[in-house]
Parts: sequence; C-alpha cells; structure tokens
Amino acid sequence: MPIKYGELTIFNNKEQTNIFTILSLWLNNEQYIINKSKFIFLFDDGEIYEMNDKLKDFKFIFPVGSFSSIPLYFKKYKDKKKIYQTYFNKKPIKNEDGIYKLDFTQLFTLYTKYDSSINISSCNNCIYYCYNSGVKLEIFGIIRIKSNESMPRFQFSYDTDEFTKEEIVYLINYIFNIY
Repeated sequence: MPIKYGELTIFNNKEQTNIFTILSLWLNNEQYIINKSKFIFLFDDGEIYEMNDKLKDFKFIFPVGSFSSIPLYFKKYKDKKKIYQTYFNKKPIKNEDGIYKLDFTQLFTLYTKYDSSINISSCNNCIYYCYNSGVKLEIFGIIRIKSNESMPRFQFSYDTDEFTKEEIVYLINYIFNIY
C-alpha cells in the first residue's frame, strides 16, 4: 500500500467571473470552479499534468442523483471482470475547537509538505477507503490548503496499488464536476 502525493492548483478564468461569484466570495463561501478553469497537477515525483493532457474516461461507476459533488462511493473494474467498490469516509471528528473536520493524518503522515495548520475546510475535502480482507484502508484523499480564491490549491494522496496517476486526474476531475 504505497501512498503517493501531489498538489493541485486551479487557475480560475477571470473572464467568466460574474456577480454570483463575487456575491459568493462576499458571503464567505467557497468559489465555484468555473468550466474554463485550468487544472495543474504536480505529483511528488516531479511530474506535471495539465488536466486536458491526460484526461481519459476510466468508466468508473458513480451513484446517480447525488446531492453532493463528492460521490458517496464509486466502483471501478479491476482486472476487467471484477467490480471493486470504494467508499467515501463521511465521519468527521471534532477537533479541539469543537469544529468537525475529517482526519487526514493517516493519509498524509509521510508527506513532507503536509502541514495541518494550513488546511482549510472545503466542500471538496474528502477521504475514500476500501476494505481489504476486512480491514478498512484509506486509499485516496483531497484537502484544501490556504490559498487565494482565484487560484485555490489542494493536496491529494493516493494508493498506487489502487490508482494510476491518470485515474487520479480522472477522479479529481469528476469530484470537481468539470467532466
């Protein structure tokens, strides 16, 4: 279960900014990701992907009719025959301030750039897990880090036994509702 890491920077298209975007920022809400935004992935091995460079459809099966951009689960084919299901970890823990947050410690422990003091809440923060021989394993996570609204930044982690880099780009693309 080797965990790898990366960072995502989203360059929002300022020409598509409208009154709803400005109102959302004024109300202290997270900015909506605009369709023409540019996604740049920097993987911890130094490889850089622009979303459109490596975007392939992996035919993951997502639940229909979800009210959230974060699917509760998704299924993917493993070995072309077996369907493999991955679940969303939706059990936040209460921190010392009494605020409920997801615990990213297990996923990001070995990432040298991880600093919990720069993590901020986001509707896109998520942790996914699977069961392997009855053991719950966290295999994918995204967390927003302090950054400006016109260029939000995220850190992500993924299990290389479960996902390729291209699958991570595809999954993040789906989560941000751009595909």
